[in-house]
Amino acid sequence: MWPIKALILLAMFSAAFAQTSWPPRLETGQVWNFTFEVQGQRFAWNVRLGSAQNGIFEAQAQGVDTRAAQVAYFADTLPGTNYKNVLVFDFKAPSTASSFASPFTCLIQPDGKGTVALAGVPCSATLGSAAVGTSGSAGAPVWLKEARKEPVAGQTWRLEAFNVAWNLTLSKAESDGFSGTARIVENRSGEALPTDWAMRLYYVGRTLRLDVSVGQALISCLLDDQFQNAVDGVLRGEANLYSQGQQGSRGQSGCRVVLNPR
Repeated sequence: MWPIKALILLAMFSAAFAQTSWPPRLETGQVWNFTFEVQGQRFAWNVRLGSAQNGIFEAQAQGVDTRAAQVAYFADTLPGTNYKNVLVFDFKAPSTASSFASPFTCLIQPDGKGTVALAGVPCSATLGSAAVGTSGSAGAPVWLKEARKEPVAGQTWRLEAFNVAWNLTLSKAESDGFSGTARIVENRSGEALPTDWAMRLYYVGRTLRLDVSVGQALISCLLDDQFQNAVDGVLRGEANLYSQGQQGSRGQSGCRVVLNPR
């Protein structure tokens, strides 16, 4: 049975849908570019359709995070609702670090209106290519730029989370941030941990996201809008611990990031 929850009745929104005909023709291997914006943050995924059963396609969504999804077109009434003739995107909880951790459902209608399980937020779904919509923002958050603390290649930042501290070297500029290396310089966790990790910095709208990973372990630090902290050179946020794509038993914790002075 299609796992649509009552949450899809929470809000109405206007949705842009760039298709030349309706109903849409769904096929295995298609890639749909899906986006929505909330509070200045843009969330984007490529949704690749896999196998189908009874017209419901299992899908993988890759973008600001990675999550499973289901996609289907309902000519008749969508079970549990009054909607019909709609294209439905049902996104599960993410399997990687994310600044938007909730599952949600989006309905696209022929007239461009629909429903999403996030009140008042427009979304769009277009049939496109895998090169579109995979990343976050193209530049650093405005508040970080205004504080004159925009990251540059060669800087070293310090990340503290879960009683461990890393020195992060920003080595390579990416389309949506930086990649580099992370080296443990302090470990008060009581666990034996590898010294050398990988680092990834992402721009996601007004949020800065820092990931450090080694093997199947990943710690993600989300840093929301905080101009004055940026001016002072120390950011604070929430951290999540993941193992093999699942949130770890230690869950959320605070994280602290000391910015390299320019």
